[in-house]
Amino acid sequence: MAVMNYSTIFASAGFAGESFDICQGPANTGVIDVLLSVGNGQLQEGTPHVLISTGALGAARILTLDAMEVETIANGGQALNGRFFYLSVQNSDITSNSLTVSGSTSINGQPTFVIDNAGDFIFHFVSAGVWRVNSLPTPGQEAAVFRRIPFFTTDWVNNQITCIAAGPTPTPGTGEVGPHNMTIHDGYLVQILNQSLTPHEYVDVEIHQAVNGDITIVKAPLAPAFDGTFLLSGSLDGI
Repeated sequence: MAVMNYSTIFASAGFAGESFDICQGPANTGVIDVLLSVGNGQLQEGTPHVLISTGALGAARILTLDAMEVETIANGGQALNGRFFYLSVQNSDITSNSLTVSGSTSINGQPTFVIDNAGDFIFHFVSAGVWRVNSLPTPGQEAAVFRRIPFFTTDWVNNQITCIAAGPTPTPGTGEVGPHNMTIHDGYLVQILNQSLTPHEYVDVEIHQAVNGDITIVKAPLAPAFDGTFLLSGSLDGI
């Protein structure tokens, strides 16, 4: 029996070393204009797999998927078994005018899926009326930030200093410095630099991190107060 050489077959068929543009085809005629200028939209049979929504919505919009589930034999008939579409929401006013996507039964187990931030989303057909959606990370999400917050010997109160988050009143009081203005988390990467020492040294202190974003350091009672810096790493988003 001859051994089949698949690499030879693919090379002879023209597959070796090639790349393919999957999303080639006509523009999304009628889809973007409906979403942006006319009002609510409905995805029809044969809708392109890639939809890009740009510009200003002008008002809250609704995008329905029901008609997208109608596949005639002429358009493949069985296409729904793996049907998906990629929705890129780039509207300038998406945070104030949301885009609500609805299916006949559910999306991720809920009646609708509301988009109120710019991002990319993949909708995948599961069964009659049921869709699943995944949100894809976009540039700017989980944006890392680094902060240096100085403090002085006079900031120590009862052997502790608190670096406050932005909070409702971001003005530090007695025994406080900051604010660090990072996204509110209950944990950050914290290092403390003692600048009263020569040379400067990173020192161990007790660290308390509150759910409101405040970071408190506590020194040993017998250790002298010192000038230093909070070195903080966190993020600027809600992830």
